[in-house]
Amino acid sequence: MHRRDRRGCGRLSGWSGWSGWSGWVGCAALAVAVVAAAPAAAQNIEPTFSLTVYLQQAFPKQTTTNRQIEEINAMFGTDFDTWDDVANLSLGVQFFTRVSRFWQVGVEWDYSRGGIDGSATVPTDAGDATLDFEQKYSIYTDFLAVAHFLPCPECHRVVPFVLGGGGVGYEKDTTTLTLRNDYIDQWLRVENDGFFPVWTVGLGIEVPLSKSGNTYLEVGGAYYWGRLNHEVPAEGPLAPAPEVTADNDTTGPNYWLGLGWRF
Repeated sequence: MHRRDRRGCGRLSGWSGWSGWSGWVGCAALAVAVVAAAPAAAQNIEPTFSLTVYLQQAFPKQTTTNRQIEEINAMFGTDFDTWDDVANLSLGVQFFTRVSRFWQVGVEWDYSRGGIDGSATVPTDAGDATLDFEQKYSIYTDFLAVAHFLPCPECHRVVPFVLGGGGVGYEKDTTTLTLRNDYIDQWLRVENDGFFPVWTVGLGIEVPLSKSGNTYLEVGGAYYWGRLNHEVPAEGPLAPAPEVTADNDTTGPNYWLGLGWRF
């Protein structure tokens, strides 16, 4: 699992990313590996499907984004929140099919949106002015091919698993900063979006909630890699340059709690 901002989740409203063909080739390689992981013995096992819906809390690095917010605070003497100060929550869904005693494979989709903002009165040469700041992302989502390795297929009261997956993420965000009074009207606007590779590995357990085991509680933790890092246009009198670095680094640990069904 991974990302999430999750919540309030975001980064200079969510600037993430690494690029390059190696990430996309790796995603294709993972999909091949997931299929190859199912042994021929799977032909003798009746397929079992499962669906899990979960809420996830993420702890993204957001090093560059948080530093940019701190630079605004230092320049104007404000105390605007960074992404370390808010909950980075996301909603996710996983669908699996059991292909052998030790493996189940499937897909995962995560979604979140959110933002942070603040307002403060700051002194200027033209008198006190209102400084408004907002970082808002309209969407942060990812789609992964995932696999669960089941080290104890005979376990029933608690079913442990090892998670691995890879895929693609997408995010879109807008950052605005305005400084205004009767004599001043200055502003900054930065819009950012893009696709990027994502990866995750983790551990978890399923706890059956019924005698049949077809309804279960799932708890787990994972480490997530995802980053969109590129240059984007900056508009307005407060823009430090025609282009600025949009770096949404969602890499970091996360944990989740979910409810699942087998059918």
